[in-house]
Amino acid sequence: MTLLKIDIDMQPPKEWMDAWLNTRKLIIGHLGYTWLGHDIFTTKRGIHVYIRILEKMRDAEINKLQFLCGDDPTRVKINAWRIERGVKYWNKLFHDVLYRRKPKLLECYYCGNKIPVPDKWFK
Repeated sequence: MTLLKIDIDMQPPKEWMDAWLNTRKLIIGHLGYTWLGHDIFTTKRGIHVYIRILEKMRDAEINKLQFLCGDDPTRVKINAWRIERGVKYWNKLFHDVLYRRKPKLLECYYCGNKIPVPDKWFK
């Protein structure tokens, strides 16, 4: 069995999700794989979908199929880099932001408001 992990950074309406799931079943079936079931979890920014496939797959095939099923493209690229480097647990989904750099703030001379500015302004 293989577990696909799909990250969607929005919370679509229920009828959209029903159509999305049906089209994923068609894609997976068309590619010769057997859909066993799925679970959907809501996050702060969107949803995570876990799809169970009967067949065992190689890591690169899993990443490709996750992309075809609508996984976040940035996550797909990061996963490809992890696979190339031999990272054992390359297919991670996070429910919370683990790290975010705090923006530098400048105080406006005229109004006193704090304004976030890009790091490149300080280099």
